[in-house]
Parts: sequence; structure tokens; C-alpha cells
Amino acid sequence: MRLINRLSVMATVVSTIFLASCAGDVYDPSKEPQAPPAENPFGEGFAAPDGFGWTMITPVKLNIEVKDDFNGQYKYLIEVFTTNPLHDKNATPIAAGVTNGNTSYITEINVPTAIEKLYIRQTDPKQRKEVYARTVPENGGSMNFKLYYTGVDTRATGNTGSAFEAAKRAGFIEPSHKDSEDIKPLYDETKIIPEVPAVSDGYVQYNPGALNAGAKFIIGTEYTDDVPFKDNIRVHESSGRATVFVQGVWDLSASGKKLASRLDIYVMNGGKIIGSKDITIDAQNTLTIQSGGSVESQGGIFYLGCPAKIYGSINATNVKVNIGTPEIYIGENGSIKATETGYFNSAQVFNYGVLSAGKLEFIKTTVLNKSYIEDCEDILINGSQIFNYGDVKFNGTLATNNNTGTASFINHYQATLAGSTWNNGASVYNDGLVQLTDFYNTAVGEIYNSCAFIIRNEFTFVNLILDNGSITSDWSQTANEWLPVPTITCNQKVDVKMRNSSIIKADNFILGNAPNNIVGEQGEISMIKIRQLTLKNNGKTSISGNLVFEREDTNEYRQLDVTCATTGYDESKHSIESCSGIINGGNEGGDPSDPEFPIIVEDATNYTFAFEDNWPTYGDFDLNDIVATIDKVTFAQHEDGSVGTYTLNGTLQAVGASKKLGLGIQFLGFAASNVVELKGIVEGVTSNSTPLGFEANQSNPVIIICNDAHRFIGNSENDRSYVNTLANNSNNKNGAKFEISIEFRKGAVQPKDLNINQLDVFAISKEADTKTKRIEIHVAGHAPTDLGNTKLFGQGNDQSSVEEQRYYLSSENLAWGIVIPTDFAWPLEYKNIKDVYTDFVSWVTTGGKENKDWYNNHNGQVFKK
Repeated sequence: MRLINRLSVMATVVSTIFLASCAGDVYDPSKEPQAPPAENPFGEGFAAPDGFGWTMITPVKLNIEVKDDFNGQYKYLIEVFTTNPLHDKNATPIAAGVTNGNTSYITEINVPTAIEKLYIRQTDPKQRKEVYARTVPENGGSMNFKLYYTGVDTRATGNTGSAFEAAKRAGFIEPSHKDSEDIKPLYDETKIIPEVPAVSDGYVQYNPGALNAGAKFIIGTEYTDDVPFKDNIRVHESSGRATVFVQGVWDLSASGKKLASRLDIYVMNGGKIIGSKDITIDAQNTLTIQSGGSVESQGGIFYLGCPAKIYGSINATNVKVNIGTPEIYIGENGSIKATETGYFNSAQVFNYGVLSAGKLEFIKTTVLNKSYIEDCEDILINGSQIFNYGDVKFNGTLATNNNTGTASFINHYQATLAGSTWNNGASVYNDGLVQLTDFYNTAVGEIYNSCAFIIRNEFTFVNLILDNGSITSDWSQTANEWLPVPTITCNQKVDVKMRNSSIIKADNFILGNAPNNIVGEQGEISMIKIRQLTLKNNGKTSISGNLVFEREDTNEYRQLDVTCATTGYDESKHSIESCSGIINGGNEGGDPSDPEFPIIVEDATNYTFAFEDNWPTYGDFDLNDIVATIDKVTFAQHEDGSVGTYTLNGTLQAVGASKKLGLGIQFLGFAASNVVELKGIVEGVTSNSTPLGFEANQSNPVIIICNDAHRFIGNSENDRSYVNTLANNSNNKNGAKFEISIEFRKGAVQPKDLNINQLDVFAISKEADTKTKRIEIHVAGHAPTDLGNTKLFGQGNDQSSVEEQRYYLSSENLAWGIVIPTDFAWPLEYKNIKDVYTDFVSWVTTGGKENKDWYNNHNGQVFKK
């Protein structure tokens, strides 16, 4: 690798003492060199911002609290992960400890800057596990975890009426009805139907069909099905009213039979009005049908435009109420049954009996159902409000033909809505039971459920509030549990609030058109329990608050932000009970006990240390002169939190230089006096032969992994050929493994003392001789060991300063050694890292704020193991 000196006049002067980075040794072994600066390998003017430390590792202080259900009798195990252990079965904790309600678990860790979240797994004394995720602050710092919901508990007593109250808040006002004491007499059949007069003296014979005002006319029992009364009737005067009592049969089949006068019509017990064509009783009239009385209209449409009280029955092919805004009251023994269509437009319907139709349409109508709406194929509730205290049953579809959100269905406590498919944009407020095959609400309208939704196939929603409510499929006698809904889906932006022991249970939960927001609120914890989660776009879906999120699948979504408690399927300890009883029994766990000690912690993050060997002058910055990895760190932790045995596994991966290089490790977090035993496998020293020892005359413990990297990695003696930096080279070979095991005195060393920032892996570019100390190259920011040469500080391109505690950084704030928190693919020989890794320059020039994962994107010019 040839370097071009930017001061060409000096080139000849220094050429005899200055050789290229990988081609030979820069230093004259007989005297202290004076190294001039070399040209910037990234180009003239390229520099890193002041204060940029080249670190890809963030220090974090953790303070973790648990909600202790055992009053301090037992310890909870706390484990910290950088990947979700529910999804990554190979995840290992980077830290672990114990705590209970009396103390917090406090520790310090280091995580890669590209890591956005930490995952805290809590194992309670009954061995039940919950995982919590939290976002790592951008620049590290302190993170306080409370592994429980901290919101205010405002749980209401009981589970009735909450959906109805929500409907009232939304503006859906229930009309008064006969249950109200002040209006109850208005609907008492025995009081509102007058006595039939003895003689029909109001009929005007000279003008058939006309009555005088105030007249009372009787259609007597002499009129039968065979010989019915057929006249139309009106009031003779231009004002005033008349009364008609129907004891026999009144046939209104003749063409034009429209009762458009001012008649108060009473169909008495045994009496009936019949018609085989369209008949109309318009808005100027009133209609009261006594128990046992009826209206029979087959073959046409019965137009009912006036107020009606029905204690008997209306049986028609079609019933159409669309004149004015009439009040239709159906008594306890009354009924309206239409074989084809029952159409109500701008009416108020009070049903205490039976209302049924092939297709039942409510247009801008308020319905109070205290009994049965049944035997319907389809129901339309366009712009209408249905207040249900009884049973509403249909076989086909309940729908609305617009999506304005003005329609609503309010299902009171112990009321039932049962049928096949709900398919509209109406709001639903449920304190009772909704039992459907499919529920599609894809556009507008609020769903507020305080009891039970039982959906056999698919549930689709937009806005959902559960307040002690459940969404499940049917109860399984075989499995003895409430089954999950096969599919719950939404292709719109979702807003879900769950409170007071609510639950959503599904096989497949599909969300799209994010951002989506699912929040657990006050009261007892709620639950989302699913087997499979599917997110159909890249927007954020947030699941947070007073929730436990149970999942069976292990799919990891970057766009999923879950900060509530999460568990595996059927693993949560929480019992969920709604109006249907216990929906989720909860994992009872085993007998309570403390965690077993020692606790084994294993940080399997692969840290790659990459060095340029030409310090104090610039090299070519292919960062492959020495490449070593720390593959795994394991330690056993005592009950008091201190470390027992610590094991470090590493590999010398590559040597991209032709001069003799070495590799060492300086431990910054503990003193050698705290070590009980040191053993391992390094160059020429194994646990089975010469005891491994720390280097003498050092303030900090130092272990030299190798003094000759070429030979350690497998070259023969004095063979300085490159290893693992050239593609398809015959000299490439497996890296050289090394292992260090240290046993500490109990209580002497804490896990934070062994963090990666306390591990100073360094390269040796020249061994010490009788005149000079050895030349060490450390990761930016780390000081040399006591045996390292500091006389080269400030020479060449270096701008290290002991006074400023600035080490191994150049005048342009560039580094000779970096640690990458991954299994890094280093550039091939002669390939500058800025050309190989396209995001590297952006990461450096922004001071590490952008492209924090730059090491994941390269152009292929890297060494592949």
C-alpha cells in the first residue's frame, strides 16, 4: 500500500525511514523515529466533528422495579436483552440480576448505538415470564423501568351500563318509554281503549262513508270474512274527528282505499282490517289494535302513516311507515310481521312484543326494543338508532347504506344481537351479547363493548373501546375455553382502548394503514391474545399501557412498538374475567421459589476490533491490518450481584500487514488483586501447561494474546503473508481462537466492571527494545498500557494528549482503531473503508448521528469468511 506524502518536498528526506503501512515496518529499530504526517486517506479536508469518539456503543444505566405479588418473600429474576427473547429463541441476556418489591435492580450496561430497544424479561417466583420493551435514549444515559402499569386506577364498579353511558355521551339519546312511571299509563291497554258504544248512531246514511265530527261508528260482528264492511270512511266536516270501532271485518282492498280523514280507529278483540291490495292509514288518523285484533294485508303494501298502538297484530306482505314521524308502539302481546319488507322511515318504534320482516329497514328511525326483533333475513339501520333490551335476530346481513356514522346499535345489559353478518359503518355500544358470524365495520363509527362479542369467522373494525369487554369466538365444550376469533383485521388506521379486564382473542390479527394505536387503560389489566400477527405496511403500530400481549408466533416487526407486558401464548399469569365469566384463566405457575444461583449471563454480541497498523501516521484505512473479535462473554453471578467466574472467547480473524504484529487485552474495570485464578488458551500458553498470567509492571491487568499474529493465526515462522484480507487467496485460513477464564473474589467485581467499554483490545505494531517501549494501537479514546510508547503522541498525524485524556485520534479527529458491535465483514486489501461501506462517510461526518448501522451495507468488496 503506497502512501503519497502531501508535502512532496519531504518525500525524499523521509523515504528511507518511512515505509508503507502494510508493506513494512515504519520504525527504525535502533532509534526513536520522527514520523511526518501522511496524506489523509479520506481526502483532503475530510474530518470527523470535534467530540466524536468513534464509538458504536452506548452506555446505559438501568433502574428496574417490579410489582411484587409476594410481599418481598421471594426474588424476581431480571434479564436484559438486545433482541426480544420471545421471538429470538437464541437470545442471551447481556445483564441479569434479582430484585423484589423492597429494592430495585440497578446496573450499567453497554449496547450498540444501532440498538433501538432493550427487552427486559421478568421471571416471577412461580417461574412465569413477561417481557417489556423500552426505547434506548439516543445518547444513552439512565433508563428507569417499572415492570407494571403506573396509570391511575379509576375502575368503575360493576360492568353494566358503561356502553349505554358512552352512547349517551356520543349523542345517541334513548327515547322515553312505558317503563317510565310518568308515561306508563299512556300505554296501558285497559285504560287507553274506550268502551264500544251500544248503538252506532253516528253513521250518516245519506252520504255513505262520511261521519259527522264526534261520531262513533261501529263495524260490527255481522261483518265477516265472507261479507266484510268495504266502505271508505271520512269525517264530513272540514275539522273535527270521529271514532271507528272495528269488531268485525273491514276490507280496504278496493282501489283507492286510503283513510285520509281524521279517524281514531280501534280494532277490537276479534276484529280485523284486511286488504289484498295496497291500503293506507295516513297521518291524520290514529290506530289502536286491541289484543286479539289484527290487520291482515296480503298481496300489497300496508302504508301506516299515523301513530299506532298495537296490542294485537299486523300481518302483511309489506309494512311501510313513512308518512310524518309517527310513534309505533307494540305491546307485550302485540306484533308486526311482514313476510317481505318492514319499512320504517322517520318514526319512533317502541317494541314490547314481536317485530319481524323478511327485510327490516329503519331509515332515520329510533327503535326501542324491549322484546323480540326476529325472523329477519336482513336489517337496514340507515341513520337510525336501535336501543335493544331484548333479542334482535337475523339470518342475513345487518347493514347501512351510508358511512356517515349517524347510525347506532345500543345493546343493553343482558340483551342479544345475533345473526350472520354485520356490514356497515354504524356505531355499536354493547353491554350485552353480540353473536355473529362476521362483523365488518370498515369505515366510521365507534365500537364500545362492555360485555361479549362472539364472532365465529372474522371481525373487522376501526375504532374500538373495550371496557370489561371480550371479543372471542364460541365457547368450546371440548377445549373447555372460549375459542379465538379466526381472523381479526383492519385495513384502516386503528384506535383501540382497552380497560378493566378486557380481552381480544384471535388466531390471526391483521393490521394495515398504520399508524395504529392500541392502549390499555385503567382498572385491572387487559389482554390481547393472538396466535399470529400480520402487519401489512410500514407504519408504526403501538401497543402500550395496562395490557399483556400474548403471542404464539415469533415474527419480529420493526414497525411494531410494544411497551406493555408480553408473553408467549397461554403463558401469562393474568386472569381475565368479563360478563361471560373467566375468558382467560391465566398461568398458575409452580410453587414459588427464589432464582437459582449462580445466574449465568452470556453476552453473545460479536464485537469486532479493527486496526490500522501505521500509527502515528495515516495508513490506507482498509481497517484489516489486525482484525480480532470477542465472540462471547459469559460470567456466573452470585446472589449479591458480584461476578464469580468470567470467560471471554475471542478470535484473531485477519492479519493484513507484512510486518510483525501482536494483540493484547487491557482490563480497565478490575484490579489483578481481585483475581483468584486466571487460566485460558492464548499463544503458547494453555491451561494444561504454563499457567497464564497478567503482564508484569502494569497498573491494569493486561494479557498478551500473541506477540506474533502471523504465526498465531497459522503461518509458519517468519512467514509474513497476509491472512484473510485477499479474496480466494491460498494462504487464507480459519481464525485463531483464544479463551480467557478469570475467577474473582466474591463481592469484588460487578458486572458493569466487565462491560465492553472496560475491555481494551489493542494491537502491537512494534515490540519493545532496549531503548524504546513497544508501540501500541488502541481503540480511539483508550490510553496505552504502562508499557506502551507515548513519545509518539503528537507525531505524524496523531494528536493524542495525556493532559487532555485524548488518545489515538488524529488532527482531523480520525482513528486508527475502532470496535464494531457485530460480526463485521472487513474490507479487502487495498480497499478504503469509505468506498466499501457507502454509509461510513455519513456516519463519521455527522458525528455518529446518522447511519448508525453503516456496517450493514457494503459493495461486496469485503472478506467473506
